[in-house]
Amino acid sequence: MDAGVNYPWFNYGWDFGSAPPGWRSGNEPAWTRQIGGHLERLAKIGISVVRWFILGDGLSYGTGAQAPKLARCATRDRAGWRFEPPALAAEFQGHFAALLRTFAMQSTGPRPVRLLPVLADYKFCEPGVWPLSVRDPDGGQDAPDAEWVKGGRADAITTYHPQFIERVLWPLLRQSAEYRDTIYAWDIVNEPEWVTNGWHPDRRNDHPVSESQMRAFLVDSMSAIRQAGFKATIGFSMIETIRQARLPADVNQFHHYTDGNRSLERNPFDPRCPAIIGEFATSTAEDNWPELRQQSQRVLDRLKLAESQGYALALAWSFRATDRHTSWTRQAESDIECFTLGRSCS
Repeated sequence: MDAGVNYPWFNYGWDFGSAPPGWRSGNEPAWTRQIGGHLERLAKIGISVVRWFILGDGLSYGTGAQAPKLARCATRDRAGWRFEPPALAAEFQGHFAALLRTFAMQSTGPRPVRLLPVLADYKFCEPGVWPLSVRDPDGGQDAPDAEWVKGGRADAITTYHPQFIERVLWPLLRQSAEYRDTIYAWDIVNEPEWVTNGWHPDRRNDHPVSESQMRAFLVDSMSAIRQAGFKATIGFSMIETIRQARLPADVNQFHHYTDGNRSLERNPFDPRCPAIIGEFATSTAEDNWPELRQQSQRVLDRLKLAESQGYALALAWSFRATDRHTSWTRQAESDIECFTLGRSCS
């Protein structure tokens, strides 16, 4: 089994393309100054795949006059955001090309690291949020800056998904084709369950995307990815959704967070379509694996268990995120190195 890691971003939602005023120092994204060293470090411990969110919540895709708009008679917290997906800006494409070049340069070394790009996060479809405000020159109450919106882009999947695929996914696939050996697979949506009726575990029907709409978008996206010569995967939150959705991905992916009571079942999928664990926690304090209660909860033991259960790849969460599932420490790096190099480490 191979070991990977979720980078998963340097600045969530604006690693590529333009950034809100004052958020970026200089013209280039911050990751460009550090990614080379990070990839060398990850390669040294045996990481073979890095998962990276490209659009995230969409903040830097569709800005200014093209940003999502809140319809009249709607509220921020309910349906009512309108968004027609624009063409992907040249600046955005240039930044993505720079990422591909960086991975391509690293892949010439003895331990190549491949990229697993994630087109969009589920937050892309959540109700919009204005992260900036515009000061009232007359001293009144500040107003939201409507040119910058996080989320609010469900229409790209529900109403305009053919245009979204043509204007955004295809340009990224054409760029990827120039660096084909650097791509492990293309991940379409991270954890779509949280915005999809019928897939969300709460079983409510008031989420931004219907099951049929999400299914149509994923099927057409997988078709485009295959036409471009890549493998397609979907970052499902739960293994149960793979069974329920019955979507023929080339790589079956789910995320394994146990909450202390969910066991890792043996790989149940056809070996012709590899099964991977797209995310698992490096924080052992917040996420205990029940099978390991009588043993160590170290990352090393989690990787060994995943391998024994027949998975092809397991990607740790995470290298740069700051959340309760992340604890990227020297011990975590040592554990991954012990696993990938086959060392006997105590």
